[in-house]
Amino acid sequence: MSSAVNAEPAVNGNEALHTAAVYATGFTGTITVQATLANQVTNSSPWADIATITLTGEEVAPTPVNFNGVFSYVRFKTTTNPANKITQILVRN
Repeated sequence: MSSAVNAEPAVNGNEALHTAAVYATGFTGTITVQATLANQVTNSSPWADIATITLTGEEVAPTPVNFNGVFSYVRFKTTTNPANKITQILVRN
C-alpha cells in the first residue's frame, strides 16, 4: 500500500478531477485507488475504493487512471508485491 497523498480538497471544489499515471515494468495484478475524507490519516481511517487498474505486465507506457471526487487523501493498493515492478505513481489533483 502506498502512503497517503494529499488530495487538496480545498482547491478542487465539487468537480474535482484527479489523474494518476502508473509507471510499471512487468507488474501483473490490480491496483486499487482508495480515498478518504478523514482530516488526518491514522490506522483507523476509513478508506473507500474509487477506481481500479489492471495491468498485464506487457505495458510499455504509463497507464493512466482518472477519477472524480473531493477527497482529503488518496492512496494506492496492489494485489501483488509491487517491489521493483512499479517504479512510480504520479498524481495530479
